Amino acid sequence: MFENDFMKTSPGFKNKVVPLDVPCRKAMYNSLDEAKEAIDYILENKWVRDLSAYKCDICGKWHLTSK
Repeated sequence: MFENDFMKTSPGFKNKVVPLDVPCRKAMYNSLDEAKEAIDYILENKWVRDLSAYKCDICGKWHLTSK
């Protein structure tokens, strides 16, 4: 089989491959350190306050939140 079981071709875009099942729509970071680096970058380059990272119960990756 040539096509990955987890991927499908999007009907609207010829040959565009999209994930079949995406557990989370937020940006995902593999570790707390990666998430903290992203927070540092965002705080230096954008007008945002009070960002923090949390480990997602659904995908097991790290996400950012302003809560």
